[in-house]
Amino acid sequence: MEDHFHADFYGFVIDSELGLSFAGKPVGLHPKEFNMLLELVKHAGKRVSKDDLIARVWNNTPTSDESISRCLSILKSTLRQTSPGTELLIKTEYGQGYRFIGQIGKPATFVNEENFFLLINTTRNLITLKDGQSRWQIANNACLELYGLVGKAWQGKTCAELTAICDEKCRHYFEISQQFDKQAWQTGQPVELTLSTPPSKENNLYRSRVFEMIKTPIFEANGSRKALITLGQEITDRLENERQGRLMSKVLSNSDEAVLISDQHNNIVYVNDAFTQITGYTLNEVANKNPRILSSGRHDKAFYQEMWQHILTEGTWHGEILDRRKNGEIYPKWLNISTVHDSDGTLCNYVAIFSDISKRKADEAMLTFLAYHDPLTKLPNRLLLRDRFDQAVGITHRHDAGSVALLYLDLDQFKNINDTLGHEIGDRLLIATAKRLEANVREVDTVCRLGGDEFVIVLTDMPDSHSVSLVAQNILIHLGEVFEIDEYRLTTTASIGIALYSVDSDDFETLLNLADAAMYHAKDSGRNTYRFYTDKLNIDAMERLRLRNGLANALLKQQFVLYYQPQFNLSSSQLVGIEALIRWNHPEKGLMLPDKFIPLAEQTGQIVPIGEWVINEACRQAKAWQNQGYAPVRVAINLSSLHFKRGDVIKMITGLAQQHDLDPQYIELELTEAIMLQDVDYIMEIMKKFKMLHFTLSIDDFGTGYSSLAFLKRFRVDKLKIDNSFIRNLEVDDRDLAIIRSVIQLANGFDMRTIAEGLETQGQLDILRREGCQDGQGYFFSYPLPADQVTKYLHPGPVPG
Repeated sequence: MEDHFHADFYGFVIDSELGLSFAGKPVGLHPKEFNMLLELVKHAGKRVSKDDLIARVWNNTPTSDESISRCLSILKSTLRQTSPGTELLIKTEYGQGYRFIGQIGKPATFVNEENFFLLINTTRNLITLKDGQSRWQIANNACLELYGLVGKAWQGKTCAELTAICDEKCRHYFEISQQFDKQAWQTGQPVELTLSTPPSKENNLYRSRVFEMIKTPIFEANGSRKALITLGQEITDRLENERQGRLMSKVLSNSDEAVLISDQHNNIVYVNDAFTQITGYTLNEVANKNPRILSSGRHDKAFYQEMWQHILTEGTWHGEILDRRKNGEIYPKWLNISTVHDSDGTLCNYVAIFSDISKRKADEAMLTFLAYHDPLTKLPNRLLLRDRFDQAVGITHRHDAGSVALLYLDLDQFKNINDTLGHEIGDRLLIATAKRLEANVREVDTVCRLGGDEFVIVLTDMPDSHSVSLVAQNILIHLGEVFEIDEYRLTTTASIGIALYSVDSDDFETLLNLADAAMYHAKDSGRNTYRFYTDKLNIDAMERLRLRNGLANALLKQQFVLYYQPQFNLSSSQLVGIEALIRWNHPEKGLMLPDKFIPLAEQTGQIVPIGEWVINEACRQAKAWQNQGYAPVRVAINLSSLHFKRGDVIKMITGLAQQHDLDPQYIELELTEAIMLQDVDYIMEIMKKFKMLHFTLSIDDFGTGYSSLAFLKRFRVDKLKIDNSFIRNLEVDDRDLAIIRSVIQLANGFDMRTIAEGLETQGQLDILRREGCQDGQGYFFSYPLPADQVTKYLHPGPVPG
């Protein structure tokens, strides 16, 4: 048979035989629910596994996870209905078990006469209690021994009467006591005195025993004398006593437990220092007053009636209560009140012990908040998002109109800001973004942060898709405005994917995935835009998966091929270089352009081996043209930022050039602006080494990323490639012309050449010549060509001597 178990926690009392009760009233629980709670409380603070519960609660009967979860849910519901918040004491540790995190104790018991005398007689201190006429009523054994009193003859006598019957050496004790008794009654305040004994031999040493004594008068409510309590403490070993005193003082000063004692009429007679620290009241301010001066006014009359009924019938009460500090602040505390009776069973005192639990409540509230909110932005997290979505769907059903929209939002190029300016600035940008998103939706809508730079917005009761579009457009407009963070003026854009409840799916997780897919479609569409989910997006996703799988085998199956686009001097029309451009000779789709598979290769990391193949093949082909008798020509090769993050990019490129006996001056390395936004010092060192080895360096797609004059000043490159997006409308858009003019002037100032991409018309050529652009490439001169067709543009080399 198992041992009897009995404990209390937060107002509840659990007993293995009597069941569960709260504030003296039984709490109805099914046997399995009660046994589950009993097991968790027995092992408070420790994890109880599912197997342990099955063994002890279900008697090893095979039980499903659903049955255990249902039992736990009913148990938590009962605890919450009985005392809100106590359900949080039971935590589920998914996949591991369950844990009761509350503190348990034994319910307090009243102090009876036997225990009282047992208490005072086990101490070496002196304890006496005299009545209102200073007649001795109570004295402990230590006191009787000191005063030389035997039997009961001393009881009921005054100090003057005892001097006549006591030993001669003890008479001065009674004379001193009589003197200070009179002083205590006259002042009505505790009186302190010191009492020394004649020297006696102890451990071969003669020394006196010294006692510090305090006489405390206790008065009735009407002011008449009630009792005089004398407490004495031996201080013979002064150093030890002082050490113990300092230790005790330290313990009491750091204690969170406040103590209040009141008399039988519930008038305060004592409070400790912790009481003053918690409430703000000193003993002088509350002495002889009813503890109701601490009342917050938040509890009704019935609450106090029930509490006092329990105190008077059971001798104790404990529970949570709201009280008010001296400064008016209301705070929660955990209170335990017990009654004290004298030797004849008459109620003489109430003792209240309590602690301020406002911090604990705040911590619990914070833990609850963090369980459902993002700690950085304070927005709801994924857990709360699901609840808010369900609420939004409920509103839609009740109104029988409108719809719920999920907006999946991802900041564009946020990683570049993080890498360039640091995570602190990145975090502050996320916080500012969260506030801006909240400011641009309604109170009934929900903005959630999933993590990183991803946010989800739940729009409630939207009448149609056009209304959702207006919200998305408004968000994009406001996110595009400048964020001022310290000395930085940051701009960012976002890509938004939208999925509609019941239109695209009725399931939350499915809708979230569809909105995510739509968001990637928005990124593929140029960013800073939004896209609704369509069936085509799902098809595109499957297509990307097939491409990803195909890329993994494309190198092994030698499906890649290089095309070459000649580059010309715009003034002389002479060939100045050739750009190597990769193509994928897909077995099913035919020849695929790089914009169809390179972004996917970047995401998966496959760009690293693909890029190495491109460099190797371009070097091989450049040397092959020389071996065929053509003059050396510079071949431009694109580098990915991943080449700088993985392995030794210098060793890889120089090794391939040496392998094909190709002079580095005929290799041009095209760098994207994303590469420059990595570890600046590291990239600077690599570029210096490339320059020392006589490689040509250029910045590709200049002006489309996070370009800055500071970066351009530090990175000494040879060329700036003007992106074709600025060339396309050059003849009709003055803004494109202004940008190109600025880039050319900037390059001239830094002694760099400029080369225009995507040149297609004579008009574009004329403008670029007039503005001073040196080189160009594009369909106007030549399409990208296979290697054997490029030879028509090559010049004959010198005849070997």
